[in-house]
Amino acid sequence: MLNISQLSTKYRIKKMEEEDISRILNLENGNPQYFAYCPPKPCRETVLNDLKALPEGKSLEDKFYIGFFENDSLIAIMDFILSFPEEDTIFIGLFMMDSKESGKGKGSAIIIEAFTAWKRAGYKKVRLAYMKGNMQSRNFWRKCGFTDTGVEKENEQGVAVIMEKMCDGINLDLVNYS
Repeated sequence: MLNISQLSTKYRIKKMEEEDISRILNLENGNPQYFAYCPPKPCRETVLNDLKALPEGKSLEDKFYIGFFENDSLIAIMDFILSFPEEDTIFIGLFMMDSKESGKGKGSAIIIEAFTAWKRAGYKKVRLAYMKGNMQSRNFWRKCGFTDTGVEKENEQGVAVIMEKMCDGINLDLVNYS
């Protein structure tokens, strides 16, 4: 069983609920480029749907939509599914930083720490997708060590490019919370 508090030594982690929608919306509205590639624009209904969205065959026990808090400020959100699409794999459906915190190394530090916790929990790889053409997302995930799998899938927003990274070789010395 994964303990979400172990995903970060720096930030307080909270499972996000319906009561957190306004905070999530505030963070998402600061990232218009993401939604230019992955519509629709955020609203209460889209956040509510995201809080409950699951791939076929998965349950809410496998889903974690979490917030990373610095003091009382929400600085990042992450939505991930355990054991998807394979038993030893984590699938990140969404990771987004507060735009005021972008470019400070905090996002990649959060990902490195999350990898460490996932590896300790027995997961071997992490998979995700970015929308083709969104160079900001592609560059962030490449910086974090993800590589294209060569698989692209069309969905209602466009073409999703699948990336993955193995959980081995994670070095916490790389974490820099400048």
